[in-house]
Amino acid sequence: RAFEAEINCSNPLGTGGRLAIGFAVLLRALWKGTHHAFQPSKLKAIVASKASQFTGYAQHDAQEFMAFLLDGLHEDLNRIQTKPYTETVDSDGRLDEVVAEEAWQRHKMRNDSFIVDLFQGQFKSKLVCPMCSKVSITFDPFLYLPVPLPQKQKVLSVFYFAKEPHKKPVKFLVSVSKENSSTEEVLESISRSVRVKPENLRLAEIVKNRFQRSFLPSHSLDTVSPSDTLFCFEVLSKDLAKERVVLLKVQQKLQVPNISISKCAACLKPPVSDEDKLKRCTRCYRVGYCNQVCQKTHWPSHKSQCRPNSEHVGFPFLVSVPESRLSYARLSQLLEGYSRFSVNVFQPPFQSGRTSPETSQSRLDVAPVPAGSVDEAVAGSSTAGSGGLVSESHSQLPEGQAEESQSSAVRSEASGSPSPSQTSLSTTRTTGSGFSESLDPHAEKETSCEKAVRPEAAVTGYQQPNESASGHASPFYIALLDSSNKEQRLDEKEDALADLPEDATLELVWKNNERVKEYVLVSSKELEYDEDPGSLSETARAGHFTLEQCLNLFTKPEVLAPEEAWYCPKCQQHREASKQLLLWRLPNVLIIQLKRFSFRSFIWRDKINDMVDFPVRNLDLSKFCIGQKDEMQQPPVYDLYAVINHYGGMIGGHYTAYARLPSDKNSQRSDVGWRLFDDSTVTMVDESQVVTRYAYVLFYRRRNSPVERPPRFLRPVTAESPTAAGDAASQASSQSLFGTDLHPEGPPSLTPEVFDPVDAIVRRLQYKLKYA
Repeated sequence: RAFEAEINCSNPLGTGGRLAIGFAVLLRALWKGTHHAFQPSKLKAIVASKASQFTGYAQHDAQEFMAFLLDGLHEDLNRIQTKPYTETVDSDGRLDEVVAEEAWQRHKMRNDSFIVDLFQGQFKSKLVCPMCSKVSITFDPFLYLPVPLPQKQKVLSVFYFAKEPHKKPVKFLVSVSKENSSTEEVLESISRSVRVKPENLRLAEIVKNRFQRSFLPSHSLDTVSPSDTLFCFEVLSKDLAKERVVLLKVQQKLQVPNISISKCAACLKPPVSDEDKLKRCTRCYRVGYCNQVCQKTHWPSHKSQCRPNSEHVGFPFLVSVPESRLSYARLSQLLEGYSRFSVNVFQPPFQSGRTSPETSQSRLDVAPVPAGSVDEAVAGSSTAGSGGLVSESHSQLPEGQAEESQSSAVRSEASGSPSPSQTSLSTTRTTGSGFSESLDPHAEKETSCEKAVRPEAAVTGYQQPNESASGHASPFYIALLDSSNKEQRLDEKEDALADLPEDATLELVWKNNERVKEYVLVSSKELEYDEDPGSLSETARAGHFTLEQCLNLFTKPEVLAPEEAWYCPKCQQHREASKQLLLWRLPNVLIIQLKRFSFRSFIWRDKINDMVDFPVRNLDLSKFCIGQKDEMQQPPVYDLYAVINHYGGMIGGHYTAYARLPSDKNSQRSDVGWRLFDDSTVTMVDESQVVTRYAYVLFYRRRNSPVERPPRFLRPVTAESPTAAGDAASQASSQSLFGTDLHPEGPPSLTPEVFDPVDAIVRRLQYKLKYA
């Protein structure tokens, strides 16, 4: 009852002592232990009389009620009877220590109670004007720490490709915010794992075996879902290469689409026999005809659908090459090295009708195709609407030409004229009728791709430089895509430097044409990769945070919203300044609110149910408290002694609490162990049950610090005390008013239910103040 001497009945901000006395009555009744349950209706009525939001029986916020209760107790017990006028203390370039102490003393000139002694700390608030860079530093008191929770997380699967093509891709699971996430978060996460600078990483989304979009570090990832495929490529830095580095996007495709043609597109008749195969359109390779008459008949309807083959296989990738090493041989090594992780490439056994590697020399001795034949083929195809015919087993050819040698076909498409190699490597020629006529006598008996013998051996995934020198041709060629997506086949000179623009797109075209010696069977496969061991628990960590993360977010600078703009005294205008809150002075009893309730708009409110792991023992806030360190002062280490839990959502819910009674001498120990308070039910619980995802408000006590009031307010109220009631009758009256005896075993002379002790004590105190 020593608090009676501190009741401030004249404070207009308080309740005249009614709240303090009502709270004391509640505590006395609870500690007496004579009631199975006690209804604090009087205390709630006092609070509601000063704060109308707590009237009625609707659900109220426990933290808001607690904050109002502590503030009301402070005003009722404020030792300052007459508050002087004070101004806000600004730094003006002075030392933080000087400004902080001055601000704290000015605060104590108006606010001095045991609530301030135990519960209040001090912030350092830093505001920076975005226009004039004016810095304003103030020090403000706080009663509790409202720490935000990190935003809801999503786990993205990111496949990392090193710049060395022989290294297998690695799959990382990266947690980012569901809202306001950026590419920078992913790049920094991958950077820490692979020890590569973030500026040397590139992120891209892959859809249907091709690049969908590329992300800059500042780009948002809000529209990226966990099911999307993301590739992260390491690129060579210009500083390391000491020269210009060319970045190239590479996509893989087939020359001939993997589709079978069973009937003529014009007359809808199947071939009479296997000997009479349908001839494919040499531009799209997706339709076949019996003869040129059928082709001409069908061309008007087919013309709008006739497009070059764009069937991609495997996954695309990004390569970086120093400008001085940008040769075809180097590109072939890089491209074949990366491609082997996403495609199966098989070399079928030799079949009759296809030139074998052993007889490749005889192919060079074939008589050249007369130049007139080529011109004739172009003219014939033009007449047919650029849809020349080729046998079913032929590879894709440029518009307006029949199939010739594999090495010249695509180059002719870009240039529009026959290349020199057409006359030396051609194994077929086009007749004036528009049909391709093979110079190989076994061509008519050639088996189609669909009827090829099952592959027996896989082609080596990494092409060595000496393969080309030994005469073994590559199973693919490389083409440059222009702005209109037309192919321009690169010159296959091994050592010649390629002149490629920055950020060009290349196509690795697999030669799945069974007529040529480089014929291979190619199919997509699941990407080969290794799992990152450190990412295995990333999914479990999503939506699981620590109190340290929340405190880091609390002390992180933020830009003020327009409605919270700060008035800059230098600009003399309101500015959306950068604001940062830092902890300067910490109280003995620290209250931390986990801000689980978000208010996006007037009608959209949500509760965050993510798990926040907080320590029960040894919460060390040394890294967060930047105040002047005193060697004699104990470090700010705290032990938990109570938790308020909230179950449910915004519309309705239920509150419970965990609490223990810490020892006065050592807060790590408990005089009374952990209890669960659930309405009128109290049960013992183990300490391991205290940390849950429903924790809302945390109560910590600073280790090795007094939590009782200062000694000058602990002396007993006696007849000799100048603040005493003055006689034993007054003390007895006070006892009866509280409804309990000083002795724990003594029966109460009156109980709180008999009459209103709050009003009686207030009237007695007011009488004393008036006539003392």
